[in-house]
Amino acid sequence: MMRQRKILQNVEGYVPGEQPKFPNIVKLNTNENPYPPSPKVVEAVRRLNENAIRKYPDTVSLELRSALAAHYGYPGPEWVVVSNGMDELLAMAMRAFTDPNDKILSCYPTYILYEKLALLHGARPVLIDLDDDFLLTEQFFETAARLCFLPRPNSPSGVAVPQQDVDRFCRVFDGLVVIDEAYVDFSDDSCIDFAKKFDNAIVMRTMSKSFSMAGMRVGFGFAQPDLVAELMKVKDSYNMSAASQAAGLAALDDKDWMEANIAKVRATRARLTDELIRLGFAVPPSRSNFVLAQWNGTPNARNIFESLRERAIVVRYFNAWRLENALRITVGTDSEIDTLLAALREILNK
Repeated sequence: MMRQRKILQNVEGYVPGEQPKFPNIVKLNTNENPYPPSPKVVEAVRRLNENAIRKYPDTVSLELRSALAAHYGYPGPEWVVVSNGMDELLAMAMRAFTDPNDKILSCYPTYILYEKLALLHGARPVLIDLDDDFLLTEQFFETAARLCFLPRPNSPSGVAVPQQDVDRFCRVFDGLVVIDEAYVDFSDDSCIDFAKKFDNAIVMRTMSKSFSMAGMRVGFGFAQPDLVAELMKVKDSYNMSAASQAAGLAALDDKDWMEANIAKVRATRARLTDELIRLGFAVPPSRSNFVLAQWNGTPNARNIFESLRERAIVVRYFNAWRLENALRITVGTDSEIDTLLAALREILNK
C-alpha cells in the first residue's frame, strides 16, 4: 500500500488518504509475472501448521535443495544453494569469493545491483559497454577480474548473449563467473548445465519471474560442491522461511502450470514488440518477460513515461547514459498491454 501511494502521488487527481482517482494501476515496471502461481503453491503455504510457524525452518533447506537438484539434473543437494531471493545469492557470492579492491566485471547497461554490491564490499566494479545490439564486445572477453556477473538474458535490454559466447567466456576467464539466469525461462535455451561443465561457474535462478513467486523470495544456484560449501558458510542462518521452502517444493511439482504462463507471456511479448515497432519504437529482441522500447522522437521518453504515469500506467524509465530515451516495459496481461498501447497511441497522436 505504501508503494502504491508513492506511485499515485504523481497521478493527477490523487489526494493522500482519499480514494484514488485511478484505483487500478497498470503496473508494468518491476517484471513481475502477471499470472498467478500454481494452485499447489498457494495450497502448500496454507497447509503450514502451527509448528511450522512456531519453529525455526530447516537451516540448510535440504528437501528443497534435493528437489532442485533432481529437477534440473544435478547429482545431489551438495551442488545446490538456495537463498532469500536471488539478490541474496548475488551478495553471498561477493562475500564468499571477493576481497576489498578486487575487480568485479560486468557489462553496461545491466542490473544496477551488481555495481552496488561491488562498492558495498569495497571492490572495484569494471563495467564494459555492450555493443549497439546489446551484445558482448571483445574487450569484455579480454578483461581480467576476480568475479564476473554475466546476465543472460540481460536487463534492461532483454537480450540474451549467445550460449556459445558464455561457454567461450567461462573457458578464458580466470575468475569466477556468476551466470544470472533470472529471466531465462522466457528464453529459448539456457546455461543450466554450465556448473557441471566449468569449475568456475555458478548458475543462478529465481522463482520470482517464471514461477510467479516474487513475494516468496526463492532464489537458487548451481555450482561445484566446493563452491557451494563456501556459499553455505556465508549465508544467514535461517535465510529460507518455512513458507518459502514449502512454496518452492510445490512449484517444482507443477512445472506444467509455470510453462503455460510462460507461453502466454511469450505470445503477448511478441504482440507488444510488433505494436511498439509500428508506433516507431526500436525494440531489441527480448528473451525476457519485458521489452526495452527505444524512442527517437517527440515527446521524449521521459515525457512519455510521465504521460503514462498520469494515466496510472507505470513503466520503468532509467535516467542513465544510453537509456535516456528508452522505457522498459514488463509484459503484462493482454488487457494491460491493450491499455498501455491505447495510451501510447493517444500520447503519440497515432
